[in-house]
Amino acid sequence: MKRSTIWSIVIACILMIVSPFQAAAASPKVKIVVNDEVLKLDVDPFLKDNRVLVPVRGVFENIGLNVNWNASLKTATIKNEDTTISMKLGKKDVLVNGKTVKVDSAVVMKNNRLFIPIRFVIENSGAQVNWNQAQKTVYVTSGLSPAAKAFLSKLSEVEMNSFTADMKVQQTMEYLGEKMSMDMDMKMDMVLDPIGLYQFMSMTMKEFGEENITTESYLTKDGYYVFDPEFNKWVKYDDEMAKEMLSLSDYQMSPTDRFEMIQRYYKNVKIIENAGTYELHASLSGKGFQELIDEMLNLSGLGVEEDIFNGMEIIINKMNIVSVIDKKTLYPISDTMDSDMTIVAEGEKMSIKQKAKNTYSNINKLEKITIPQHVIDTAVPFEELYGKE
Repeated sequence: MKRSTIWSIVIACILMIVSPFQAAAASPKVKIVVNDEVLKLDVDPFLKDNRVLVPVRGVFENIGLNVNWNASLKTATIKNEDTTISMKLGKKDVLVNGKTVKVDSAVVMKNNRLFIPIRFVIENSGAQVNWNQAQKTVYVTSGLSPAAKAFLSKLSEVEMNSFTADMKVQQTMEYLGEKMSMDMDMKMDMVLDPIGLYQFMSMTMKEFGEENITTESYLTKDGYYVFDPEFNKWVKYDDEMAKEMLSLSDYQMSPTDRFEMIQRYYKNVKIIENAGTYELHASLSGKGFQELIDEMLNLSGLGVEEDIFNGMEIIINKMNIVSVIDKKTLYPISDTMDSDMTIVAEGEKMSIKQKAKNTYSNINKLEKITIPQHVIDTAVPFEELYGKE
């Protein structure tokens, strides 16, 4: 029971922060892999003079570059927040932020399609590019632009000691040919110092009728209490479990703390400025996902046994997140998340798709989470209600 509880929370964390990953298979054609994802292009890249040329559209957009082709001037302009590259058809003189640079492979036209040397553009836009001769594959890894790094660093400095989060989740899970849908509403009050968490959760599972299941929980240094609707009782978990839950909760408490994670693990980070808000768009690479899971499992005192994950493969098909941030205070206003993952264990697959929206309020207005006395007085010890594992 304890093991499954921890695993459920780990999965919940994963669903908040994962993104597409596809392994690259060998092929005689030139392939482009961007942030661990094989790109599917409508025309094939090719080699010319030992340089890989790619179609002007379909590659660069995947690392946050904007592409424009001026037919009258026969000029391609590729840019992001920090760099503007202008390349003219058939010319080896290229403009980078207004300065002329010589390239060894010019823009060419082939079968009425424009092709551009990928290495020059990628390296000048701040990303990394590697060529695998044996696999005929270009590997591109995008990093955060200086402007994005500066913005995220600024967000990470915002002080948030408490907040209320309201989350609505639509989830579909498919296992052994059976599909199960769940709608969830959750309210969470969080205080970082002194550490404390209150959650109220309401779930409806369509396959089991329209019955609404509700539960509450309190987590502070005074203990971990969960209301079990099946027994209509409050349950007190042992002190070891409370300590482990506090460790996991502390890992991803503040929304501003998550912006520090974005700098380390996320890809395709894009900042959009609106009239009164900023929008932060991001996803997570397969490599970044694995690094994040490793960090979670190595948390001090988390208590997740390694054998839970032995033989288990977690495939992230998609994870996109959009955060809306108040321009004046830099406090988070809302998050929307779209995730798709597959868990493979002992030859069996479970697919989980989730759409979620999170809104924030009461930022720095909550002082302390207090466990009500009637909860403490009426709670039944975990082992008394459920027995030992």
